[in-house]
Amino acid sequence: MPIEENAGIHFFGTQTTVTTAGGSIANDAYVSAGSWQNADDAPFVSFVFHGAFTSTMPTVGSIDVIARLMNIQSTNDESVPDALYLGRRLGSFSIDFDESAGTEFWSVLTNVELPIVGSAQDYEFYLFNNATAQTMTANWELYVTPVTFGPHPA
Repeated sequence: MPIEENAGIHFFGTQTTVTTAGGSIANDAYVSAGSWQNADDAPFVSFVFHGAFTSTMPTVGSIDVIARLMNIQSTNDESVPDALYLGRRLGSFSIDFDESAGTEFWSVLTNVELPIVGSAQDYEFYLFNNATAQTMTANWELYVTPVTFGPHPA
């Protein structure tokens, strides 16, 4: 059955590479994943992550995406996430705990609602190795795609 005119559907912007050479991430540590501007003022995004663990695949934990809003009042930014300030967690990437060490994996977060305080909001993204008890290898990749919702065209 075809989608009816004016039925609500998702519209996807162009996927942007946030980083393709991320540094290793120790257990319970943050690492900067790069910056991105929401030039489309999209209310949602999808993230794609590609990475691997150094020695042993974890059996617990997650890799979390954290957003830091930039220029929230003139040139003032939110605090950098750290052990005392956890930041704005947008979601967690699933990890296939059944893979062998060093195996690369892909994971997706969809329909992530963005915190927005103004048009063309600037973000710094961070990844947090949340209680995996393992180190994520360097050269992981993070991609973002803006997503909105609207009526299906005729």
